[in-house]
Amino acid sequence: MVMDKNSFQVTLEQQFASLTPTGKRIATYLLANLQQLPFETADSIAQQAGTTGISVGRFLRSLGYRNLDDVKQGLRGDTPASWLITDRLGAFRSEAHQDDALERSMHREIEAIQHVYGLARSPAFAAIVRQIVEADAVFIIGIQSTRGILNAFHSHLEYIRPKVYYVDGLSGIYAETLNSGFAKPYAIISDFRAYSAITQTFCEVANANALPLALVTDLQCPWARDYPLDLLQLKTDVGQFWDSLAPLTCLFNLMVSAVAEGYGERLDERLAKNRALQEAFGQFES
Repeated sequence: MVMDKNSFQVTLEQQFASLTPTGKRIATYLLANLQQLPFETADSIAQQAGTTGISVGRFLRSLGYRNLDDVKQGLRGDTPASWLITDRLGAFRSEAHQDDALERSMHREIEAIQHVYGLARSPAFAAIVRQIVEADAVFIIGIQSTRGILNAFHSHLEYIRPKVYYVDGLSGIYAETLNSGFAKPYAIISDFRAYSAITQTFCEVANANALPLALVTDLQCPWARDYPLDLLQLKTDVGQFWDSLAPLTCLFNLMVSAVAEGYGERLDERLAKNRALQEAFGQFES
C-alpha cells in the first residue's frame, strides 16, 4: 500500500473513535510517536501500548495494511509533504549534493516571503489585525519551533497595546486563555509539521468554548480548515534541513505594522508613556 505521508496519521485520527480499547492504546502511542515509527517493531509498540505484538499486527491489518513493514514502506512514498525526520534528512542530503542547491533554496525562500506579502493583502490577515486591535486581551501561543518567534511577536505587540499575554502552556489546560474572564479575548496559535497534538486539541477546545482564534501554520496541515478560525498558511519548505521560519518572522513584522496603524491615536499616547518609563528606568544608553 503506497500512501501519502500524512494519510496514516489521518486514518488513525478518523477511525480513533470506533477503535477497541486495545486499538485506542496502540493508536494513541503511534500518534504521539510518528517520527519514531521507522525504528519501531511490532513488539516495541506492543510494549509501550500494553498489549502484544500479535495485537499490533491485527490492528494494522484492520486499517488495511499487511503489517508494520507495509506502513513503513508507504511512509517512504515520494511526496513533498515529508514529516518524518528521516525523510527530511534524506531529502536534505539529496538536494545538498545537487548543483546550485543554495541558489535553488534562495529562490524558494524568496518565493515564500512573496507569498507572505500576498497574505498581508488577504481578508484573513485583515481580520486578524482587526481582532488584535479590538480585543480586550490577546493571547499568543507558540508551539514547538515557533515559540521564540511568537515570544518576540508578543513583545512587539505588548509595546503597542495593553493586555497582550504570552502563553507557555505550563498550566496544562491553557486556563489563562480558555477561561480568561475577558469579554472579548482573542488567541493566536502557530505550529508547523510535524504538528504537536496540543495544537489541534487547542483549536478544538477553543472552538467549543467560543474563543476567537487565529491559526498560523504551513500549507501541509491536514486539519487546518476543519475549524471556524482565522487561518494563514505559509510556504516553509525551502530545501534546507528544517523548514524555514523566515516567512513566519516576516508575517508577524507585517502584522505588527498593521496593528500599529490600526491602533490610531491611542498608539501615540501609549508610546509616550512607554518612553517615559524607559527614561525612568534608564533602560537605554544616552
